[in-house]
Parts: sequence; C-alpha cells; structure tokens
Amino acid sequence: MAATSTFQFSVLLSLLIVSFWGVEGVLPQSCKRYECPTYDVIQVGNGYEIRRYNSPVWISNYPIQDTSLVGATRTGFQRLFSYIHGNNNYKKEIKMTAPVASEVSVGGGKSPIVVSLYVPKENQANPPPADGLYVQRWKTIYAAVRQFGGFITDSNAGEQIAALNASIAGTKWSATVPKSYTVAQYNSPFELFNRVNEIWFLYE
Repeated sequence: MAATSTFQFSVLLSLLIVSFWGVEGVLPQSCKRYECPTYDVIQVGNGYEIRRYNSPVWISNYPIQDTSLVGATRTGFQRLFSYIHGNNNYKKEIKMTAPVASEVSVGGGKSPIVVSLYVPKENQANPPPADGLYVQRWKTIYAAVRQFGGFITDSNAGEQIAALNASIAGTKWSATVPKSYTVAQYNSPFELFNRVNEIWFLYE
C-alpha cells in the first residue's frame, strides 16, 4: 500500500512539474473552449515572444487597491463573473471568455490593480454597462509575453516578471520601461493540469 501511494504521489508530482514548466509558446486549451483576443506573433526570443494585439475590447473593474495580486484578482473576477451572468444594466448574459487579465501599476505598496475580462466580438459594439465596471477599447498594441504554468501566487508572479525583464534585456523592447505589467490567467481555479498563465508588458 505504501509503495502504491508513493508511486501515485510521484506521478502527480511529475504531472504538476510538466504543468508548471511545459507551456512555452502553447495556445492555451481554454482558447479552444472560450473566445480569446486575437493577435499576431511578430517576434520570438529566448523565453519571450512579441505579439501585436488587434484592438481587443475589455470589461474592467475600476482600480482595486491591494498589496496582493491574487486577492485583487479574486475580488475583481467575482464582479466580472456576476456581470457575464446578467448582473448588468441590460440584464444580458455574455459568454465566458479568456483570459482574466490583472494590470498592476508599478509603484510599490498597495498598487492599483485593474482586473479585466475580454469582451466577445458579438458584444464589442455595445457591451452592456454596469455599475463599478467600464469598457476599455485598445488600439493596436504590442506585448512582450512570457508563458508559465501552475497556479498564480504573489511570489511566483514576481519571479516571472523578473524573468521576462531578463529575457528582453538588450532588445529594443527593454528601452521603454512599462508603467505596469499584466498577469493573464487562462484557466478556471478548478483545473489542476495544463494551466497557462502569461506576463504581459504592453507597448503602444
């Protein structure tokens, strides 16, 4: 029995390690189930890629003051989840999309964190308004992106931000220091494996 338990634990640990590390350059599985913003990959480097996003539309919380990315994202997503299930001025349900994107302004302390959800194309012309939320319409925008797996924590998000910074060092993308970074999460909290997260540095 002990040997069986040890084997099962080893298999689970191996799957978690693959889930955490084996995601670079992968289209998240959730984008096959949910609509995701479209983009073009214009450059691939060591540990990063550069994307051009094609004018996506987002429904966003007003800035949440929190020292915890995880806490702010949870708070913001609860409001967004309620929104897509009809808690908006039109009482209209909207399809779930991915990712949930948390933009963190750089500055230390309680950084303002804006938690957003991509608006499906069928609703982008006239997204339902709602109290406490607003619409963001991006122009064409560039993003330096690093993918990683596992569950987001406040500490591993910081490690991945540092890794993306190191990856783009010496490139033209490091010449401009972003005033914020975005953590994009593509999976439900109930999905244990094949999780995909991304760090975005955005450039106009």
